[in-house]
Amino acid sequence: MAKLSLTRLEAFVLGFETTAFRVGIDVHKKSYALALLREDGACLTWTGPARAETLLEPVRRFGLCIKAVVYEAGPTGFSLARRLEEAGLRVMVVAPSRVPRPVRAGAKSDRLDGIKLAEYADNRRVRSIAVPTESEEAERSLLRRRHALASGRRRCKQRIKAHLLYLGVSAPEGLDHWSQAAVSALRGLGLKPSARLTLESLLRELDFHNQELRQVEGQLLELLASGAQRERLGYLRSVPGVGFLTAASYMLEVFRPERFNNARQVASYLGLAPMVHHSGDRKPRGKITPVGQSRLRSLLIEASWVWKSHDSYAAKLYNRFLSRMGIAQKAIVAVARRLAIILWRLSIEQRSYRRQPV
Repeated sequence: MAKLSLTRLEAFVLGFETTAFRVGIDVHKKSYALALLREDGACLTWTGPARAETLLEPVRRFGLCIKAVVYEAGPTGFSLARRLEEAGLRVMVVAPSRVPRPVRAGAKSDRLDGIKLAEYADNRRVRSIAVPTESEEAERSLLRRRHALASGRRRCKQRIKAHLLYLGVSAPEGLDHWSQAAVSALRGLGLKPSARLTLESLLRELDFHNQELRQVEGQLLELLASGAQRERLGYLRSVPGVGFLTAASYMLEVFRPERFNNARQVASYLGLAPMVHHSGDRKPRGKITPVGQSRLRSLLIEASWVWKSHDSYAAKLYNRFLSRMGIAQKAIVAVARRLAIILWRLSIEQRSYRRQPV
């Protein structure tokens, strides 16, 4: 794709100065591929460095009226969206999983992707996701770092067990729960020198994950221990089974809960809404939609098991779903969906959970 020529751009907008243009951007780490869609369907494409001025400079020079700017969410975050919004442009950041794809494979390039996004903005075939503020994005990054550390610790434990299995060495008693006695027994295993060095390296890695996890969790607790966030955290934790980690994950991943209009949108955002496969007179429900943060979804499902055990209302819900579905895993996901909606309502209404009569 060619770089922008101001002469070419001037010729492209001539006669359309008072009309609205749509812009699609294929965002990469070092470059942007832009497509400027005119009202009559003609499109001008160019490439430029990965900065907002690649679009803002021609917009200011020619006074273009931009109806919408569309790009896909990705590893570059939301800094581009915030910069363009500060400049007064309407920005739509769309989830890649929600962008329509062709049935058959065809040509693909950065230029074609930019044109496709500009066209989708024109016919409203895509919807924007919520763009977090810099503060919300920073808080969420700390939470996700905690989850990454927890996943790293789990993988490290699996590697230690795999190492013992490979060597044909029986795991010490209590290793399933990783008690201090079991870890100490690991350090005292009689292994060949090189195998011992490997185990010691894995145990140092495990110590790092444990120490770093404690530190990040303490920072997360300190972050949410003040002002309105602490009060809102208390509302969520008033539900039996919802601990600090589940409540904190819900708060920071959902952020601004008032942006949802109904419970169905909340369930869909969290990936807990079932997909419907309707054919004829039957209306079976399929799997849940594979979107949202999987870690938060897992935490909500784990919390639902505890909620069911301590609240008769949740137990009744579970039994009803189980009798209908016949599979415990599906029933608890349905309970988790109800729990997520309750947490959303508590956040909106700013109140504690009230046990409902059975």
